[in-house]
Amino acid sequence: MAGLDKILEDIRSESAKAVDSVMREAKAGYDAQMDQARKEADEQAKKILDRARLQAEDLIARADSAAALEGRRMLLHAKQELIGDVITRAKEAFVSLPAEKYFAVILKLVTKNALPREGEICFNRHDFDRLPKDFATKLVAALPKGASLSVSREDAKIVGGFILKYDGLEQNLSVEEIFEEKKDVMTDAAGKVLFS
Repeated sequence: MAGLDKILEDIRSESAKAVDSVMREAKAGYDAQMDQARKEADEQAKKILDRARLQAEDLIARADSAAALEGRRMLLHAKQELIGDVITRAKEAFVSLPAEKYFAVILKLVTKNALPREGEICFNRHDFDRLPKDFATKLVAALPKGASLSVSREDAKIVGGFILKYDGLEQNLSVEEIFEEKKDVMTDAAGKVLFS
């Protein structure tokens, strides 16, 4: 029996060596596969991180661009409001001029715009009530040749300035109309003064 035990022992020993060899090979294969899987996982993770970083950079760039655009829009709006405010104050300042200065400007406008025929000049009630005593005389002297204007008692529904009337033809030289007509010029001038 000793020979049989020896054979069994040899078989066990050989089996253990074979199992050990198979286990080492399996572990080596497993380790190699795990290394390969880690490398692939690392590569995939790197690709995902790179894509995420690019997307984040793109989002940041778009957000920066949108913020800059919104900032420029807000600045433009603020500038337009300031310019509008300056123009409104200029209108108010003109209408609030002392009568002597106000009507001196009115006479210059009449000189430039009166037609060479008979007509009327109409003011709002406030301006009519503060007409200088010598306005009619100065008006006649300021008119171009062939022009004749009488001061109407009719209340022109305007803030300031005047309206010239000639047989159904009206020439609106109210403050609102003059400022609207010169809006672009005044906007540019106010912008240069405010923002240069």
